[in-house]
Amino acid sequence: MIVNILLDLNIGGQILKWIKNLESIIDKNTPGNCPFCNSINMDYSMHVIDDKTNMGYGVIWCNDCKNAFHISRMKVSPNMINTLVPEGLKY
Repeated sequence: MIVNILLDLNIGGQILKWIKNLESIIDKNTPGNCPFCNSINMDYSMHVIDDKTNMGYGVIWCNDCKNAFHISRMKVSPNMINTLVPEGLKY
C-alpha cells in the first residue's frame, strides 16, 4: 500500500530523524524504535480531517523520552491508529 505523505523537509532536519518511523508505520503499522533514545515504547496517532480525500495529520511519539514529531498533511489509510495524543510531548 502506498501512502502519500506531504512533508516540508526544511523543519530543522527533524523529518530526517523520524523518516524510518514514518516508513515503519506505512509498511508495518508500527512506529519502530525512537530515533532519540532507541526505545521500542513508541506510539502514533493519525487523524482524518477530510473524509472525501482521507487527508489529515499525524503525531509520532516516544512514551519514554517524550520526543515527538507532528506531520501536518498526509493521506491517512484506514488501518492507521487514531488514539489520544498525550500531553507533555517535546516536538
